[in-house]
Amino acid sequence: MKIRLLTLFFFITVFISAEKTVSISNLRPRTDTNGQIVDAHDGRISQFNGVFYWYGTAYGNTSGFQRSNFYQSYSSTDLTNWKKEGPLLKNEPSGVYYRPHVIYNVKTKKYVLWYNWYAQLWDGKFGVAVSTTPTGPFKIVNSDVKVFNSADGVGDFGLFVDDDGTAYIAYNTINGHRGSVEKLSTDYLSSTLENGGFLTENCEAGAMFKRNDKYYLLTDNTCCFCTQGSGARVYVSDKPMSGYLQRSNINRFPGTPAPMLVDGVLSPNLYTTIRKNPDGAFTPIQINFQGDSIFNTIKVIQFTGNRKGTCGDTLSAQTHEPILTPSFEVQYWKNGYWIPVRISEKAMSSSVYTLLDLRFDPIRAKRLRILTNKNYPYYLMINEIEVSENQEMLSGGAQAFLIDQDPEKCLPQIPGQQTYVMPLQTVDGIRYIWMADLWGSASDNNKGHDYQYWGAPLEFDPKGDIEPMKWVDTWRVILP
Repeated sequence: MKIRLLTLFFFITVFISAEKTVSISNLRPRTDTNGQIVDAHDGRISQFNGVFYWYGTAYGNTSGFQRSNFYQSYSSTDLTNWKKEGPLLKNEPSGVYYRPHVIYNVKTKKYVLWYNWYAQLWDGKFGVAVSTTPTGPFKIVNSDVKVFNSADGVGDFGLFVDDDGTAYIAYNTINGHRGSVEKLSTDYLSSTLENGGFLTENCEAGAMFKRNDKYYLLTDNTCCFCTQGSGARVYVSDKPMSGYLQRSNINRFPGTPAPMLVDGVLSPNLYTTIRKNPDGAFTPIQINFQGDSIFNTIKVIQFTGNRKGTCGDTLSAQTHEPILTPSFEVQYWKNGYWIPVRISEKAMSSSVYTLLDLRFDPIRAKRLRILTNKNYPYYLMINEIEVSENQEMLSGGAQAFLIDQDPEKCLPQIPGQQTYVMPLQTVDGIRYIWMADLWGSASDNNKGHDYQYWGAPLEFDPKGDIEPMKWVDTWRVILP
């Protein structure tokens, strides 16, 4: 019995010790085992036989539009310690190279590299090369692979392998940057020319993945090494090539940041102006919380100086326009919809403030919106919005926005250009890691030293929609 217990203890110890807790930092450049900054951009991380392989374009100290670009790979067992491997291609034709993606074909037992290259900018082509090992060198099979939209030139792309081994390419054209998904041949070396039609325009850097039988395609506006970054529109379909509908943009602020609304500082002339839009409706106010929060009271503190005086009107019988109290509608976000709340309102006025106390049954939510009745005749000057549960203020992390812009024009939350969404096997199952190049982030202004942002695992609501991302300095994950 003692031997059995010791054996059991041994196996439990081995199992626990096999798990790896990995800390991911977005505040410093990643380095290889020689202490050199990893120079691998606009590619992907693939895992083969328990080893992670980071494939990317090496730019060195260039503008990124040079013929000196080449494909570099690194290997790691823990996403932290990266060994520099050799260049992926040798004796490739002279050109400008971008976007290397490597996938494995179970049937042919070959590692397949697809890449985007230009003999002359911007005459875009796709190339394909193969190797018996994940680090190559890869042998070029075809340097001009024809796809359905080759006549428009081809640019950024991503590769996706489905559960049944079928592979797809999500790519954009150079002409119009129009995006589509296309099926590859069974050996992954060419296209079947089966294409689902254009899904997007003026977009690039597409990435596909599958979760719970739904196909996700993430892409956004062209960036061209932009320092402010690009968004991440989310398209979802039940089929891999067509039927995609845009659900959200998870890497753009929902509107104009309005931090004074939730900063806890109350003074009459520290206010945010809420104006009417051309349709006569007031700009909605949205408040986002760090996570699920429970609340049943919202206090809106309004400065009453939003009324006109009577300067020059010597015959006026009044000194100012009357103080009028606005009314509001409250909504909270749940499962992809804004749901209205039945509220009771109570207003109290002092010398310069009107306090509106909005009460309702307790709600659990990550986001809420406050809409002003359009019949209110003045614009609003709001000093502060306090959200509480049973008079206990919610603490920490609330952000307020004015939803007065086209979401596609709002600034990205993470100033990066998407490279890939990595399915990562963790002790909690497969999680999805959004990755992006932070162009212009290198302190020495060396493009090859620009950082990459690896986001905390994407969060999904019960409908399968992806929650908006937010910048995370560091995060941890446990690998099996």
